[in-house]
Amino acid sequence: MKLRTSHLLTSTRNQTIAIVLASLVIGFGTYLYLINYQANIERENSLVPVYVASSQIPSGTSFEEIRSRNLVTRANFPKDSIPNTAITALASVEGSLKSKGVLEPGQIILSSYFQADARTDVSLKIPQGMLAVTISVDDVSRVGNFVLPGSRVVLFATGSGSSGTVATKILIPNTLVLGIGNQTDLNTSTLTLNPSPLVTIAVTPRDAQKVILAAQSMKLSLALAYNNDPESLLLPISRISLTEISS
Repeated sequence: MKLRTSHLLTSTRNQTIAIVLASLVIGFGTYLYLINYQANIERENSLVPVYVASSQIPSGTSFEEIRSRNLVTRANFPKDSIPNTAITALASVEGSLKSKGVLEPGQIILSSYFQADARTDVSLKIPQGMLAVTISVDDVSRVGNFVLPGSRVVLFATGSGSSGTVATKILIPNTLVLGIGNQTDLNTSTLTLNPSPLVTIAVTPRDAQKVILAAQSMKLSLALAYNNDPESLLLPISRISLTEISS
């Protein structure tokens, strides 16, 4: 009886030891897995310092000016969220390069935002929300040579309707002349006039459709108003629509 009891105690003790050892192995394995998992997470989400705009940076600003005026500041971002072209060292960018567009505060500075021949604007002073469209008119249709850059004109279109009758209607009642040929301003000291038949005007996107379409099949003419102000005239209501032009 004592022998049997001793055997049972030994067996139970061995089982307990085996369970404890198994628990220790499983626990240690779990610990190593969690440590490795945490290391991977930290490695994947490690923070990398890059430069961001500290204030709005206008288009055409040289990188040298950005550096000298402290227009950028360092900020840390997760490595996986940073574009490959993010600038991590200011000295790595050529100072003569200029920004292509406006950079907003907090925006990550990328090398692709800069180029050597960036231009802040074009020679034409196009009003916001408008398009520049060029038409060709002869001297008569341009009121001799009295239409100049800065003139405000009424644009007429003459053509045949679906019935074959020739008619003239107002295409645009008031439009700004941006340029004549490649001339965008007038030399008032010499009164030099550009004889080019090309007239560039500022129009809305919808009016641009009309002008471009009408120029293909109709004769366009310009008219000047008193004091360079077509709005002072009581112009006829009749205007040409896109449907009339396309017909």
